[in-house]
Amino acid sequence: MRLPTLFLTAIVAYLCSALYPSVLLDWLIAIVSLLIVFTVFRFAKRFVQVLGSLMLAIGIALLVLYGAPLPSYILCFGRMLNILSLFAFIPLIVIPIELGRYAVRVQAIIQQNVKHSGLLYAITSFMAFISSSFMNLAALPMVYQTMRPSVELFPISEKERFLSRSITHGFSMPTMWTPVTPIVGIVVEMTRVKWSHILPIVIPFSLLCVVVDCLMAFAVAKRRQKQLAQSLISEMAAARECTGAAEARLTAAEKAGHPVQILAAILIFNGLISVLESSAHVGFLLVVTLIVIPYAFLWSLLLGQGRAFIHSAKKKLPEQLLHMKDQFFIFLSAGYMISAVQSTGAGHVVNESLAMVKNAVGADVFILLIPLIPFTLAFLGLQPAVALALTAESMNPQALGVSVELMAIAMLTGAASAFLMGPYNATVAMMASLTKKSSYKLSRWNAPFTMTFLLMSMLLLIILKIMG
Repeated sequence: MRLPTLFLTAIVAYLCSALYPSVLLDWLIAIVSLLIVFTVFRFAKRFVQVLGSLMLAIGIALLVLYGAPLPSYILCFGRMLNILSLFAFIPLIVIPIELGRYAVRVQAIIQQNVKHSGLLYAITSFMAFISSSFMNLAALPMVYQTMRPSVELFPISEKERFLSRSITHGFSMPTMWTPVTPIVGIVVEMTRVKWSHILPIVIPFSLLCVVVDCLMAFAVAKRRQKQLAQSLISEMAAARECTGAAEARLTAAEKAGHPVQILAAILIFNGLISVLESSAHVGFLLVVTLIVIPYAFLWSLLLGQGRAFIHSAKKKLPEQLLHMKDQFFIFLSAGYMISAVQSTGAGHVVNESLAMVKNAVGADVFILLIPLIPFTLAFLGLQPAVALALTAESMNPQALGVSVELMAIAMLTGAASAFLMGPYNATVAMMASLTKKSSYKLSRWNAPFTMTFLLMSMLLLIILKIMG
C-alpha cells in the first residue's frame, strides 16, 4: 500500500471515529497507526528515527512497569491523528489564493507605493502575519516569493536576512491564536480553555509584538542610513524604479483578485470557527479539520474556479501526505507515549514533580517558567506541536493552582518563541530552504527579537496574574 493511501486511511478512520465513536474503529485506527510507524521508520530521517524510537520505548516501558493489559500495547497507537489530520488538510486552503492570483496584485501594489526599506520590512512582516493567520506554513513560500523581487530593488546589504527575519517574525505571532495552527487546537483541547476567551488577549498582544519588531527594524535601518550616506538617495532611486515596474505589473494583473478578499475570507473563516466551537459538540481541532476543505472549495467556486480547485486538490493532497512521513512517525510515536502516560497514571508523578517545583519557586515565578518549556524542548529537537502536547498532558492547571486561561497563554507564547528560534522546527527549516541558508544561522538572526518577545510574554503573564 502506498504511503499517502495508508496515511489517508488513518485520517478517514479517525474522522469517522470522532463523529461516530466505535470500538471497531478504535482498533482499526490503532492497527493502521501501528502499521504506519513500522512502514515509515525506514523512510524517516535518522534523527526522527532516534527520537520516535525513544518515545515508543518510554511508552512500552511505562506499560510494562504498570502492568497494563495486553490490548493496551496496541490501543495506545493512534493518538495525535487529530493534529496530523489538520496538518494534512490545512495546506489546501492555499489553493483558492493561488487560483485568485492575489500574490501578483500584492507585489505590484507594493512596488508601486513603497519607497523605504523600513516600510518594506513592516509590510512584509504584516503580510506574513495576515497570511499565517489563514494558511499556516503555506504562508512562508507565498510571502517569500511575493516579496523577493521587491527586496532586490532596495539597497539592503543582507537581503536574505531581511526577508527571513521579517517573514518569520510576522508569521510566528498568529500561532498564538489562529485556528489553522495545530498548537492552538492542542492547547484549547488539553487545557479545556475556551478559544474565544483568550482571543481578546492574544490577538492584541501578537499585533503589539509585530509593531515592536517593526520599530526595532526601523531603528536598525536608521542606524545603517547614517553609516551609508548615499542610502537614502539610492532608496529614492529604487522607489522610482519600483513605480515603473509596478505600472507594468498592475496592467498584467488586472484580472487578479484584490488582497481585501483575503482579509474578508480570514474574518469569515475565524468567525465561522468561533460560532461552530460554541454550538457544535465536537472538539476544536475537529471543527477546523472538517470545514477547511469545504470552505476552500466554496471560495474557489466564488472565484469561478471550482473544477480547478478539485484538480489541484487531487494533486496537492497526496504530495502533502507523502511530505508528512516524518511527521506521521514522530507524532504517532509521541502520541503512543502520551497514551501510555495517561493509561498508566504516570502523569500524576509528573504533576506532583511540577507541583513541587511550583511550591519551591512560587506560583508567580512558576508561571514565568512555563513559556520556557516548549522553547527549551524545541532546541532538543521536539517540534513545537509535539512539545506542547507533552507539556499540556504533564500539567494540570487545576492541580497546579493556575487558571486555564493563564496556562494556555503561557504555553502558546512559549510555542511561538519555539517557532521563532527553534532550529529543528518546520518554520525555520522551510525558511532555511527558501533562503538557502543554515537553519542555525536563521535561528541566530531571530535571537534578538525572540528574547524581546519572551520578556514581553513574561510581562504579560505578570499583568494577567495580578489582574486575575
